[in-house]
Amino acid sequence: MINLSKAATDDLRLLHWNAELPPAGTNDPLGLTLRVGARLTAELSHCITSITPRARYYSFFPWAFQRAVGKCNDSARLDEVVQRVILDERAMALGAVLHHEGHPCEGGGLQGSNKAETLVSEPGRSPIDLSTWNHLQAKEGGFAAYKGSLINLGLFQAEDAEDDQDRPEDIDDEAEHASVALTSGKLSEKGEALAQSFAAAVEGAKYLDLEPTQAPITFDVLNEFGAKAGLCELREADSFDLGPLRDLFFAVGIEGLENSHYRRRMTLLLVLQAAHIADANGLELDNDTFNDMTFYRRLVLPDEAKSEIAVSFPPQLDDIAERWKIFYFHNYLTVALESLLAGVARSLRGHPAGRTIGEILDDFDDVDARMALAEHFEFKPTDSFQEMTPARSLAALGIDVAPLLQGSSSAVEALRSGEMIERRLRSLLVDTGFVRGPAGPAIAAMLLFSLALRYKCTVGDRYQGWNRQKVFNQQYDISLPGYLYALDAQFGDDWWHTSIREVMARS
Repeated sequence: MINLSKAATDDLRLLHWNAELPPAGTNDPLGLTLRVGARLTAELSHCITSITPRARYYSFFPWAFQRAVGKCNDSARLDEVVQRVILDERAMALGAVLHHEGHPCEGGGLQGSNKAETLVSEPGRSPIDLSTWNHLQAKEGGFAAYKGSLINLGLFQAEDAEDDQDRPEDIDDEAEHASVALTSGKLSEKGEALAQSFAAAVEGAKYLDLEPTQAPITFDVLNEFGAKAGLCELREADSFDLGPLRDLFFAVGIEGLENSHYRRRMTLLLVLQAAHIADANGLELDNDTFNDMTFYRRLVLPDEAKSEIAVSFPPQLDDIAERWKIFYFHNYLTVALESLLAGVARSLRGHPAGRTIGEILDDFDDVDARMALAEHFEFKPTDSFQEMTPARSLAALGIDVAPLLQGSSSAVEALRSGEMIERRLRSLLVDTGFVRGPAGPAIAAMLLFSLALRYKCTVGDRYQGWNRQKVFNQQYDISLPGYLYALDAQFGDDWWHTSIREVMARS
């Protein structure tokens, strides 16, 4: 956060954006997701990312590398080994689609399933030359996505990888492998064990005796292979690779309680417990229910009244639940700040020379914005939001700031058990679409203030410290503790009673 008002003059102009930005999404214009957010998830779900969710790849790739290394000579380059791995991957993807009568595996297909569907629907394509069929654009096939996870899980020989566990690098959730190196495809003892478990699952398949680099493969052969190697067939492979994979993900044999592998274990246990709680109350576990259970320790029931119940986890899961609470604090922060940025871009539209900070803030407080706020909150149409204080804006949400700042335990308990304010504000911004309207910046500001208060009053020092550890660069890593520190540094502890205009001019 910087103090823009220090340099403000009537001649100050900002850059002009010519398109409205979304409140959240893959664009990540402020870097909230791919910096601090990615570091949180990289520890909480270590080696399992948004693009590496298919469990069977974690045994398939070791098996494929073991086969490829065995067929290559000792002087073979890594890229030559990977090309052989890709042939087996294509066989698995195509075989799984063939086994399911031209469709992907149930519950989500293997990578390349879309192209496999197209190929098998065309008559006269069998046999197929796997070396000429391209199932993915990535040069390394599906291994490109799983590479970092496989290395960090220790499935390749140690000398082949850089240990990036403690490096202060920017970790991209969708490119976890960017900071790790692999110079050969030789497996570690753990990798060899997984390779053997997958080999047991596909034992007897005719495909294993063929050489796809020398001759086309018939669909019948691929179908048989897919019936054993497919994604959903893992559920029937408990005596083969399902058990070893379960041990891998749950970090069986890993020592210590303060490492990322242990965090992944506890996250998976938390997810299982959350799924049990959701199911017992007639719900499916999704991002919203998991958010509510960890952030609020409550659950919204699927009845007409949308009633709520308190949720408690076993004591062993309290620590990991609090860490996921930090993740959702950052998630809400992302929505708030990207919504504010969308408001700035909208205000600048049609002003190619730019506008002053004051003009933009006035735009956030026009008649339409006030009318919209009055319809949904305890405001009057004549109230100027910018001239209010953060404390006054939260009072309109039913939150009395004063006793909370004084440390009243009853007030903190009331905040914990009260309305899910952040959930409501996010829904207004994203689901109802207020982010595209005149009241969007004001609602985003209230979301910021409510987050700041809840963080200050309900998050323990241990977890605030863990949150700060994920900030490597104060200038570029936007985070809630950084935002609070900047406000306290500029206004002192009483910024809650400073005008919103002043607070936002420095945000």
